[in-house]
Amino acid sequence: MNMENALEVKGLTKHYKGFTLDDVSFSLPAGCIMGFIGENGAGKSTTIRLMLGLARADAGTVRLLGEDPDEGGAVLRERLGVVMDDCGIPEALSLRDMRRILAAGYRTFEPDKFDALAARFQLPERKMVKDYSRGMRMKLSLAAALSHDCRLLILDEATSGLDPVVRDEILDLFLEFIQEEDHSIFVSSHILSNLEKVCDYITFIHGGSIIFSEEKDTLLEKY
Repeated sequence: MNMENALEVKGLTKHYKGFTLDDVSFSLPAGCIMGFIGENGAGKSTTIRLMLGLARADAGTVRLLGEDPDEGGAVLRERLGVVMDDCGIPEALSLRDMRRILAAGYRTFEPDKFDALAARFQLPERKMVKDYSRGMRMKLSLAAALSHDCRLLILDEATSGLDPVVRDEILDLFLEFIQEEDHSIFVSSHILSNLEKVCDYITFIHGGSIIFSEEKDTLLEKY
C-alpha cells in the first residue's frame, strides 16, 4: 500500500447474473476528493459495497487508509465516514436517539461536533427521521459520519435528488473537511456537474468497467 493513498482498489471483480464488475482499479491520493461518476447501473454502488466489505468480491483487493477492510476492525471503522444513497438510518429515530447511538458505537464520537453540525443544518431535535426530507436525511447522515475520527469519507449518490441550495451546502462542507491533510473523500454520482467544482480526481465507470481515472486538471487539458 502506498501510504500517500487514502484508497486503493486493484482488479476488483464481481459476477452477478446479467452484470459483471470487471477488473476495477483506481487510487485516491490522501487529502483529495474523487468523484466516482457513471450512469445508474454502471457499478458505482456495487464497487462501494465491495470496498466496504458489504459484499464479497470474486477477485481483487481493497485498501482503505492502508488497511484491508476485512482486517481493520474497530480502529479502521472509527476512521471511516460512510453515507449511502438510502441513508440507512431507521425512520423511528430522532436526533437525540442518533446522538446516543453514536456515543455508544464510536469511542472517538464528539458530541459537540455532532451538535454543531446539527445546528448548522437546522435539524430538529425531536422530529422523527421518517418526517425528514431527503435533504435533511442526507445532512443527518453527514453529521453522524463527521462527528467521530473520520479520515476517509465515502458517499454513494450523496448529492443526487437534492435542491441546489442543499447541494451547495454539502459541497461546502466537503471543502471544509478536506482542509485537513489526512482527510479524503470518495463520492459517487451519476451527474458530473454535481461534483465537478470540488473534485481533484474523476473516475468514470461504465457497464462495470473503468473508462478513465485521472486528475480533473489533466482531463480539462485533454478535452
